[in-house]
Amino acid sequence: MNIELIYTVQPGDTLSAITSSIQACAGVTINQVEQANPRLAPDALRIGELALIPYVEGSGHLVYTIRANDSFASICAHLTHCKYITENNILAANPGLQISTLQIGELLNIPAASSVSSVTLSPDAGVMGYWHWTYSHASTPNNATLSIAFSGYADPQEAINNATGIESTLVGSKFICFGGGNEKGAFNGDILNDITNAIEAGKLQAYDGIAFDIEEGDSGLADYFQTAFKTAKQIGFQVFVTVSHSAPYGIADAKELMAVLLADENIDYISPQLYTTGSEDGNDYDTSQGVTWKDYANCKAAVVPSIVKSEYYTSAQTYFKQQGVTLSGYIQWQQTNS
Repeated sequence: MNIELIYTVQPGDTLSAITSSIQACAGVTINQVEQANPRLAPDALRIGELALIPYVEGSGHLVYTIRANDSFASICAHLTHCKYITENNILAANPGLQISTLQIGELLNIPAASSVSSVTLSPDAGVMGYWHWTYSHASTPNNATLSIAFSGYADPQEAINNATGIESTLVGSKFICFGGGNEKGAFNGDILNDITNAIEAGKLQAYDGIAFDIEEGDSGLADYFQTAFKTAKQIGFQVFVTVSHSAPYGIADAKELMAVLLADENIDYISPQLYTTGSEDGNDYDTSQGVTWKDYANCKAAVVPSIVKSEYYTSAQTYFKQQGVTLSGYIQWQQTNS
C-alpha cells in the first residue's frame, strides 16, 4: 500500500469529512494552492505550518499540516493519487483507528486510492523501464523493471522536491533524474558538484539509482560527470545516462563527452533517445553531434534506448543489430493511465 500523505486531524474532523475533502482536492494545481496561501513562502515551507488546499470544484478546503520535505508540488501530486480514496482505504492504512474518537493532532496515513497499475509494458526484455514524469498523473506500468522520476531539473534540490510526490508509486528499481532538454535542465560544474554533494549527504536514499539526462550544458564537464558517477557507484547506486539521439544536442564538445561516457565503467545504462518531440509514431534514428550508432558498439554500459512506446522496441533491436549494437532493453517515454 502506497502512503501518499500524513494528515493531521483538525478540530471538527470526521473520517467521512476528511475523505470527502481529499477527494475534492484531487487535481488541485500549484497555482491554486499558492493563491489560497498568500502568507506562505512556496520555496521555504516550514514544518508545522497550515496550508489551505482548495477544492478543485465548488467551495471548501482541506487544512493540511506541512511536513518535512513537503512542497506545494508534492502535496498536489499526492492528492491526485488519492482521487478515489474511501474511508475503508484509510481504515486499512491505519490499523486500530477509532472512527468515533478521532483526536485533534492525530496523524493519519492516507494511501493512494489505487496502488497497483493495470498497465503493462510489452514486449518482454531484460530491461523494461519507464520515464515517470513528476508533473503527470500517469501510472507506472506494473511490470517495469526500473522507473525514473523525471522533472526536467538539473538542480538537485528542485529535482528531489518535484519527485517527492511520485517516489512511492515507482515500480522496480527506483531512479531519480537530474537534467533535461531545457534551460532548467542544463548542466554546469556547480550543479554537478551539488549533485555529487547530495549523493554524499544521503539525500537520495529513497532511490536505487541516479539518472542523468544530458542534453544541454557547458563544455568541459566530463570530469565533473565522472566524479558524480563514481561517487554514486561507491555508495551503491546504479547510474543511468540518457542523451538526445546519439549525443547531447546542446553541449559544444558533445562528441568528446560521448567518447568518455561510452567508455565509463561506472555507468550501468546508456539510453539514447529515439525521438525528438516524444509523440512520434515510430523510432527516429537520427544522430547528433557527429556521433554515429556504430560508436555505441563498444559501449561499456548496457544500451537501453528511450522510445516513445514499448511496442517500438522490436524495430529498434533490428536496426541496432545492423549497426553492430546489441540492445539490453528499453525505456518508454509515453505516459500511461490505468
